[in-house]
Amino acid sequence: VQDSLAASVARAEQVFTQIRVVQSFGQTRTESHEFGLEMDRIRDTGLERGEARAVLVGVVTFTAFAAVVVVLWQGGRLVLAGELTPGTLVAFLLYAVTIAGAITSLAGFWSNFQEAAGSAERIFELLDARQVIPERPTPRVLKNPRGAVRFQDVWFRYGAEQPWVLEGVNLELVPGSTLALVGVSGAGKSTMAGLLPRFYDVSAGWITIDGTDIRDMSLAQLRELIGIVPQEPMLFAGTIRENLLYARPGATGSELRKAAKLAHADGFIRGFPEGYDQLVGERGVTLSAGQRQRIAIARMFLRQPKILVLDEASSALDAESEGLVQDALSRLMAGSTSLVIAHRLSTVLAADRIAVLDEGRIRAKGTHQELLRRSFVYQRLYRRQWHTATSRAVDWKTYTTPAAAASDVDLSNAPSAGAAELLPPSPDGVSGPETTPFSSQA
Repeated sequence: VQDSLAASVARAEQVFTQIRVVQSFGQTRTESHEFGLEMDRIRDTGLERGEARAVLVGVVTFTAFAAVVVVLWQGGRLVLAGELTPGTLVAFLLYAVTIAGAITSLAGFWSNFQEAAGSAERIFELLDARQVIPERPTPRVLKNPRGAVRFQDVWFRYGAEQPWVLEGVNLELVPGSTLALVGVSGAGKSTMAGLLPRFYDVSAGWITIDGTDIRDMSLAQLRELIGIVPQEPMLFAGTIRENLLYARPGATGSELRKAAKLAHADGFIRGFPEGYDQLVGERGVTLSAGQRQRIAIARMFLRQPKILVLDEASSALDAESEGLVQDALSRLMAGSTSLVIAHRLSTVLAADRIAVLDEGRIRAKGTHQELLRRSFVYQRLYRRQWHTATSRAVDWKTYTTPAAAASDVDLSNAPSAGAAELLPPSPDGVSGPETTPFSSQA
């Protein structure tokens, strides 16, 4: 019964969380019907268990008190025969009634024990779960961290039988600099972002901060150094103030307002009837995507991390919200070592350096203009995005980039030209080969 009840509650929570999707596809009646069938199954199972419990308790109770009747009948005969005193009979009767009551209670206890056993099994599974990310018994402590990050020959895959996601990645982030990571969907960008705070451990190689392997650091200090702004920030079902304080519980009201102003969030927050005490609903459902993102950025302003990871933090926003978020992110990145994961090349043009990740490998590194001159992969991404974003032909004469030399790029896996006619001409008048489109989603 508990397994079925847990499954039905999980299904209901999922439906209510995605209620707009359910309504937009006209699946309201279908979901209601399925939930009703699940409730009917739970009811039938509960009735069966109730019947079994009633039979057990009834049989035990009858047997226990039947024993009392036998004691009374046999004891009465002995009293009449003079072999037993009335006081002794009364004592036996009291003992029998006490034992009968205890046995009856034991039947009810057994039923409750069976119910508790199902819940306890799940609890013990969590308590006995092995920690996937181990920590050193005596971790190293970084004093005055600068935020220098280095990926050294990093290999990673999600399981022993799974394909490699990252293959020999070497990358370095200078303290206070901004490095943008671009590539097609599935290239491994978000995986690299997850390796830095040790959501996963590398399969081979090292990731260091200020020369210290992150596996030698405590998870608490490591994650205290890193701030992550994801594409879809998650807010708790509390007030805006509570969500902001999650980054720094001891922050004062003036610090909250300052962080909100830097994130362009103070204006709309003050517009709510309750201001900073406004409830945001489950997962921040009462706020727009841009508002949720700006609250997430305000949390980062409160935290002031040394290392900042932006995982396509503005891709799902409209133009106005994106402008506000980009301005807030520019302020947030000042002074921090920033790793920017982007699918839109327009969001990485101001980065100090850009790394092109393709099929789990770093294909090229440099500035935007350098990559346009030297990286074949980056040129493909750039051309494809402009071709998709504009309905008119791109005037490549305005760009002075020569044909792709790709001296630092491994082109052994590059596909042959099959859709070159879809691309605008390159500066030298030759269309480059088309590969996987540069998706706007990870």
